[in-house]
Amino acid sequence: MKKFYLTLIILLTFFSSVYSKTISWKDCIEISNQNNQTLLMAKQDLQIAEYDYNIILNEYYPSVNFRYGFSRSGNGHTENNWSASLNASQTIYNFSDTAQIKGKKASINKTVAQLTKSCADVYYSLREAFLKMCYAQENVTLLQSIYELRKQSADIVRLQYEGGKESKGNMLKAQAQKQSAYVNVANAKRELAVARRTLAQTLGKDLDKNITVNYKLSEVKDNTTVDIDSKVYDCPDVIISSASIDITKYSLSAAKGNLFPNISASASIGISDEVKPIPPVESKQWSVGVALNYPILSGGLTSTINNIKSSKTALEKANENYEQTILSAKTSLEENAAEIEKTRDNIEIYQMFLEAATQRQKEATVKYRAGTMEFQTWQDIEQEFVNNKISHLAALHNYNLALAKRDKLLGNTNGEIK
Repeated sequence: MKKFYLTLIILLTFFSSVYSKTISWKDCIEISNQNNQTLLMAKQDLQIAEYDYNIILNEYYPSVNFRYGFSRSGNGHTENNWSASLNASQTIYNFSDTAQIKGKKASINKTVAQLTKSCADVYYSLREAFLKMCYAQENVTLLQSIYELRKQSADIVRLQYEGGKESKGNMLKAQAQKQSAYVNVANAKRELAVARRTLAQTLGKDLDKNITVNYKLSEVKDNTTVDIDSKVYDCPDVIISSASIDITKYSLSAAKGNLFPNISASASIGISDEVKPIPPVESKQWSVGVALNYPILSGGLTSTINNIKSSKTALEKANENYEQTILSAKTSLEENAAEIEKTRDNIEIYQMFLEAATQRQKEATVKYRAGTMEFQTWQDIEQEFVNNKISHLAALHNYNLALAKRDKLLGNTNGEIK
């Protein structure tokens, strides 16, 4: 007999592990870091920006070329020529190239800010999907309890009707409310399936259709105070806009490049011979030189001046966009702070109403069964109880979502998305 119970426990444990798969917030973070396509592409953008910067650095690196050749020519008689040469050049100063290098460096800073923004966006999307999944799970449980309540109430009204103490209309209404609650449970399960798909999409990996999240919505203690006027400069959008100004400044400097001379140095050594494939050392030739190049009307009569004017206008536009971005970010932070406070207050209010509604519903049911309360009054109290339970759960979800949005605005991932 003991073996039978032991076997039963093992089987129950096995099936429980198979059909009750759960995923934690930590699991979601790990999966997202490895599979989220948006995050992976943002990291690739940073790599590309770094490669572009390293490429343009070659403007100031020495250039060395080796050439080995053979040629034959004829004009009454045939002449052969074997030659080998080594040429080197070095840019000493080029105003335009210097500005372009600094511009590429600023582009890396901008891409880093964009990566920070992408990480924050992914973190928020993941948090939003995770909270949606939590809400959907708890909503199924909540609506199931409401269905049980409506079922119990419908049975009470039916018994009252069969005893001649209640009207048929009220009995039918109670049955309709029970059926409506049953449909609400079915709809909640459909919404849970959609929430699971949304979470899988955000993770970048498909999930088992029976999987649930290991989390319960609650009023998270939050004592964070955000000084909007100072914290606004931490917002990724503001940092990106600031980096755009730097890039535009260097573009303006590069446009002015044709107004300044550039200096370069070169050197070469070569050997040649008409007969030997490897020319003798005695045939060597060499040269060393420094050149000052000053472009005059390079690119056309008005090319330089128009490039400068265009870059100046772009810089003015970038500055205007920066100011607009700061104002927009401040507004978003202010709205978010108000949303956090409002949803936190709603949790407390709905909690108080829920406690009162719970007690009123119990008292009303006793009175209705005793025949001292009318059906409509009893149903109004029960509906108030139902509404407060639903509102309290929604308030918990909205509050947690508002906290996640603050992290998004400030580019904060709590060190989890990286």
